Amino acid sequence: MQHQGNESAAGDGHRTIPRPTPAEFRKLVSGPQENIIRAMDVSQPVFEEIKKILCDQAVMMLDCERFIHEQVPDIWAIYLDWAREELASFLSKYTDAQWPVELYIEHYLSKKTYAKRHAFRAKITKLRPALKTVCVKSSASERGASLPAAPGGPPPPYEDHDFVQPHAANDDNVTVENFLKTVHPDISHFLPAFEELGISSEADLVVVRSWAPGVRKDFFERELMGKMSALQIQALNIKLGEMN
Repeated sequence: MQHQGNESAAGDGHRTIPRPTPAEFRKLVSGPQENIIRAMDVSQPVFEEIKKILCDQAVMMLDCERFIHEQVPDIWAIYLDWAREELASFLSKYTDAQWPVELYIEHYLSKKTYAKRHAFRAKITKLRPALKTVCVKSSASERGASLPAAPGGPPPPYEDHDFVQPHAANDDNVTVENFLKTVHPDISHFLPAFEELGISSEADLVVVRSWAPGVRKDFFERELMGKMSALQIQALNIKLGEMN
């Protein structure tokens, strides 16, 4: 049944509003909500009404801790079909009847997912063990010499981190990738998924390894099920338990 408040949202006669260009769309997704309101050409009260309808249904149908490109395609398609029917009157003012839905929901999911994953990275940073000087004892003349500790500091923000090419990686990424290669079966091709979770260095692996096996298993099943199989997750959990 269509929402009765939609009639007030479609008061622009027969004028239609075109879909933003791809570049404009990306800016709107990452920009403030006020820009979306202007692009959709609606008042603040109408926008808040439409937003509530979309968010209430998104919580029931979508995984609101994942980006839009990580949603299950069939469920996302069902959600769009629902929105076109539920908000038919409101969406009739747009040349492409679904772009306002795509725009706001991508903005909403990105904001929530970035916040969750950034908080996870911040937590891992706090839990990292103190960096120690590494003693070198390869020869008598060099005995007692030492190497400086690896540079510290928090990882880059997710906005930048997400666009790092997996194989244009730094030394930390190589370390994580090498670890994933030691899992049987090899799961190194999942390196980008681990980076998205904030696991991008050996120190991150040490933190995850310190968790109880059941906690690790629950975490990876919640975050990676659908990308990795149950067998791969179990093999990963076992390998983490074997880390020295």
